[in-house]
Amino acid sequence: MNEQQTRERAVLWEERVPGGCHASFRVRRGQGLRLSALGPKANVSVLLFNDDDRSERYNMADTLKAQHTAALGAGHALMSDMGRALAALCAESVSDHDPICGASSRADIERCFGVRRFEEARNAMHRSGQEGLLIELAKWGLGKEDLVAPINFFSALVIDDEGRVALRHNHADCGDFVEWTAVLNLLCVISAAPHPLAAPGAYAAADIRVTAYAKGADTSPSVARCAQNARAFMNSHRYLGDC
Repeated sequence: MNEQQTRERAVLWEERVPGGCHASFRVRRGQGLRLSALGPKANVSVLLFNDDDRSERYNMADTLKAQHTAALGAGHALMSDMGRALAALCAESVSDHDPICGASSRADIERCFGVRRFEEARNAMHRSGQEGLLIELAKWGLGKEDLVAPINFFSALVIDDEGRVALRHNHADCGDFVEWTAVLNLLCVISAAPHPLAAPGAYAAADIRVTAYAKGADTSPSVARCAQNARAFMNSHRYLGDC
C-alpha cells in the first residue's frame, strides 16, 4: 500500500459500543465507516439521516424495492426517502443483513430476557433497541416520529414453508464486519441491543467496534448493480452540486 492509500485509509476515530448500549455520530461524505462484531450474537440496529437536512432519512421500502431484494449486503445502496443514495455497502465478511424486522421493543426484551431495569441493575439493565435509538435521536433534536425501520446488521432471517420468520442461527461471529461509504454527509444512530426475534435466554448482546476512515471504499459496484442505483447516486451528486 503506497503513502496516499495509507493516508486515505487512515483511521479518524474508533469507539467500542458495549452490547445493549447505543451511540450516534457524524460521518462526512466520502468517508468510510466499519462496524465489527466483538462477540457472537451481534446485532446493530442502524438509522441514517442526511446530516444537512435531517428530515431526509434512510427508507427501507425504497431501498428494497429499487434493488429487488429482501436482505442487504455489499454492493447495495442505502437510499433515502428523497430518492437519493445515502451510503453504499462496500465490504463485509458476512451478508444478508436484516432490513425488515425493526428494532427490538421493551416488550420484546422482557419476553426474551426478563425485566432488569436501571433502578436495580444500573448499567447492567436490559435495554431495547428502540429505547437506545430514541435516546440517541433526542441528542440531535429528533424524536419518535423519526424512529423508522432500521437496518439490523449481523442478523439474517430465515423463512420456513409456512411463512414463519426466524433468525438464522450462528450467522455472525466475533471478528465479522460490514463497511459502508457515505455518499452524503450522514448522521448515524445505532443500538447494539438484541434483535427483536432473538431467542430467549441470557441477555448477552455482543460489543461492537465502530471505526471511521478518512476515505471509504469505491462505491461503483453499488452503482453498477441496477439502473435504480445509478439514478439514486446521480440524484445525490446533483443535490451536492457535483454535476
